[in-house]
Amino acid sequence: MLEALIYAATFSLTVATAVPAAYGSSVIAPAKVPRIVSSVQFPQSRWKIVRHTFRLQIPQESKPLSQLTISVPAGLTVKNKSKIGVFDQSGRQVDTNVSVDGNKVTLAFPTPVNPGTELKIAMRDVKISGVTNAWLYKVHARLVGINADLPIGFARFRFYR
Repeated sequence: MLEALIYAATFSLTVATAVPAAYGSSVIAPAKVPRIVSSVQFPQSRWKIVRHTFRLQIPQESKPLSQLTISVPAGLTVKNKSKIGVFDQSGRQVDTNVSVDGNKVTLAFPTPVNPGTELKIAMRDVKISGVTNAWLYKVHARLVGINADLPIGFARFRFYR
C-alpha cells in the first residue's frame, strides 16, 4: 500500500512539473501620449526659492506636441515667465511661448515638438510659501490634430527636511 502511494505521488509530481504554469504576453500597449519620466527639486532642502525641473518623453507613436499646460499647486508661486526654460535631450533650448496666468503656466510651441523627443522643463525661482511633503503639478498636453487638453499626469517634487 505504501509503495502504491509513493508511485502515485511521484507520478503526480512528474505530471505537475511537465505542464507549464502559465503563458503570458504583455497587455500594455506602447505609449501614444507624452509622459512624465522624472522630476527634481534643487536645492532639495528647506529653501524658500527653488528650481523645479521635470522631463517629458514624447513617444514615437505619439502625435507632435503643440502645447503644455502646467497647474501650479497651492503653496507655490511661479511668476516670472523668463525663468522658465524648455530644452531637448541634447540640451538645446526649444522655441517656446511661455505665459503665466495665476496658477497656470502655458508652454506653446510655435513649431510642434516631434515624437521621439524628450523635453526638460526647468522652472527657476519657484517660491515656496506652503508646507507639504510633496508638490504635485498637474500637466496637460495638446497634440497636433487633437483640439483638447489631455491629462498626462503629475510632476511630483518631494520636499526634503
